[in-house]
Amino acid sequence: MTSFDELALTNFLRRNHRAFLFCRDAAGHPIGYAMRTLTYESGGLYFATYTKSAKVGHLRADPEAACVVKSEDGASWASVRGRVEIYRPCPTEIARILARSSPEVRVPDSVAAKVRDRLLSGKRSFIRLDVEEACAHG
Repeated sequence: MTSFDELALTNFLRRNHRAFLFCRDAAGHPIGYAMRTLTYESGGLYFATYTKSAKVGHLRADPEAACVVKSEDGASWASVRGRVEIYRPCPTEIARILARSSPEVRVPDSVAAKVRDRLLSGKRSFIRLDVEEACAHG
C-alpha cells in the first residue's frame, strides 16, 4: 500500500467511478453504500443521492466518511477519508459537475437527464467528500 500523490489521486479518481461510501448509522455502527462517483476536483469527491435517503441522514448526523474507489478491472483501488458536505447545488454547479462526470455506458441519457432534473428540484443533493487522507493499492 502506498500513499497517492495529488496528481496520481486526481487521475485515478477522475477515471474510476465505482465506489463504496462508508459512514456510521444512528447506532454508531459502520454502514456502507455502493455508489457511483461523479467527479473529483479541488480535493473533493462528488456524488449525487436522494436528499431523503438514509445515507444523507447518517452523514448529516456524523460527517466523517470513508470511500473506496476501485478500477473497472478491480486490480487497483484508492481509499479516501474525510468529512462530507451535503448540499443542494446551484444550476451552474450541476452543469459543471455533470459535464466533468465520465459518461457511463450503462446509464442512458434519459436517466442522466432525470438525475439533473432531480438535482435542480432539490429531490437530489450533492455529497462532497473533502479528502483528508488517501492510500492506494495496485
